[in-house]
Amino acid sequence: MIFGPKKYLRMRCHFCDQDKEGLPFRCNYCGEMFCADHRLPENHACPRIGGPLQPGYIARYQPTKLPDRSRDMRAFPSLRSGPRSLRLRYSGLFSPVESRHILIATGVMTLAGVFLAFYTSAQFSIFGAQSWLLLFLIPAYIVSFVGHELAHKFLAKANGLWAEFRTNTYGLLMTLVSAVLPIPFKFLAPGQTNIQGEARKEIIGTIALIGPGFNLALGFLFFLLSRVIATQWVEFVCIEVAVFNCWIALFNLLPFGTFDGTKVFEWDRTRWAIVFSATIALTVAAYYWG
Repeated sequence: MIFGPKKYLRMRCHFCDQDKEGLPFRCNYCGEMFCADHRLPENHACPRIGGPLQPGYIARYQPTKLPDRSRDMRAFPSLRSGPRSLRLRYSGLFSPVESRHILIATGVMTLAGVFLAFYTSAQFSIFGAQSWLLLFLIPAYIVSFVGHELAHKFLAKANGLWAEFRTNTYGLLMTLVSAVLPIPFKFLAPGQTNIQGEARKEIIGTIALIGPGFNLALGFLFFLLSRVIATQWVEFVCIEVAVFNCWIALFNLLPFGTFDGTKVFEWDRTRWAIVFSATIALTVAAYYWG
């Protein structure tokens, strides 16, 4: 296809198969050309995003089939090595743009978690004798945050919806500023998983609830471990991870703005109240026992 200067071209959309006038748009996922009405992945039932569950999916748009072993492993990270490098490749888990946003948000959230432990515990020092505890705290913080967003993503894609994480400039700055301030709590909302597509209210509410629910379950697990294991440093790590997960759940359950709590509250106020109350109770217990 040749683009002439200062003129529009007529093209045939790969989705609606209509000859429309205007600039063509190429999808970054499937590589096909579409008109302005169907340029977004959710509008042309992109097989690389939603598959057969995507609203409007047409059977002829089948993705390239992979060998059985590749298909089984494509959602997991794999190591690829070369003569000079060793790099981690995520196949089918995050898009390149989403990977950058996830890395930035994870770094800021980990920093916030480290300072949260520093300000809430008089016995812990980042550069002191107890700094080796960061070897356990940092991986737990990463799992807590990334697990929250993956819970949203996996459930959304299971329901045929497009879902990708994006940082929010205001939330990212608030999280970064609160991370270094000497306060016993942190603003932990650097971004959100954006979801597009048609779905019932209960599905959207469930997708929104599963993220804070993951943190509540993980926080409760670490809180129980802190009560069972009597070793002082293990108890400290478990309590700090529980507190970190509690704050993530609390901020995301707030019923306003773009927080998860807004969608849960609109879907079922009783479920929202139960989960929110349980999160507050666990936060108070973690601070009391910590």
